[in-house]
Amino acid sequence: MCEVCGNTIHVNNSYDPTRTTTLRNLFAQKMTNRFTKVRREVVEAIVENDVFGLKQPTVFQTRPGQFDFPTSEQKIEEFMRWLRTMANEGLLSVTTISQIGRSMEERWTDLYIEDSYKRGVIRARQEMKNAGMNVPLMEQTGGISASMSTPMHLERVGILFIRTYEDLKGVSDAMAGQISRVLSQGFIDGDNPRLIASKLNHVISGMGSDLGITDTLGRYIPAQRRAEMIARTEVIRAHHKGMIQEYRNWGVEGVNVLAEFRTAGDRRVCSICSGMQGNTYTLDEAENIIPVHPLCRCIVLPFKV
Repeated sequence: MCEVCGNTIHVNNSYDPTRTTTLRNLFAQKMTNRFTKVRREVVEAIVENDVFGLKQPTVFQTRPGQFDFPTSEQKIEEFMRWLRTMANEGLLSVTTISQIGRSMEERWTDLYIEDSYKRGVIRARQEMKNAGMNVPLMEQTGGISASMSTPMHLERVGILFIRTYEDLKGVSDAMAGQISRVLSQGFIDGDNPRLIASKLNHVISGMGSDLGITDTLGRYIPAQRRAEMIARTEVIRAHHKGMIQEYRNWGVEGVNVLAEFRTAGDRRVCSICSGMQGNTYTLDEAENIIPVHPLCRCIVLPFKV
């Protein structure tokens, strides 16, 4: 669903002008796998390991009665501390890598954003060449690695790394808040462990329930779905930013480029994007146009001045 115009936007498209469908699907699937693991851990902790001690007489070492404190408030507090640690490990994992003699942090999401950005850079160069602009082929300037080592590309992709990570962190935090509320209500209602686990599962996945996160318009979007949308949308954003920056780089060399908006041109295109089809923009104007909305598929191609 387009959050701007409300039109339905399908994921499986017959045509993708950005040529990133496979990458978007892979990123979204990896995101789904991580949320599935979180859901599995929650069910195991509450139902199998009876961490609240609600029954009569794994991963992260939950055990029977682990959160069986005298008050519900204490039970919830300790469970949420465990949940945040476990969820952060799965959804927000960061590793330290050594690169050129220094340590750097690498988020698991960086791989997909960098891949898409590189594709945008390569695509921009090829499209400029196709449009008859005086630019060399990528291979003639040292390949994509040489292009990505330039300061402007490094800065742009670094900003995209942080943006994606912070967006996912926002989803994780909102999910934790909703889980805490649902858990509190479950204790008030006297729910058994299986029912509590089922409700928390629904908060994460959205299956069979309206207990998830709502967007700015009040519409229900479960945490897992929101994260999958981020994955797909940020791949498009990275691809677009890579193209725009490559256009800019050659502008310094005297190649004047305008950006022409292109859609997939099929029935799945929303009314807002179709209204922009064929419009030309300066690079400054085009910088933040795409994605127009979550799950956007549009692209800007070079228009020779």
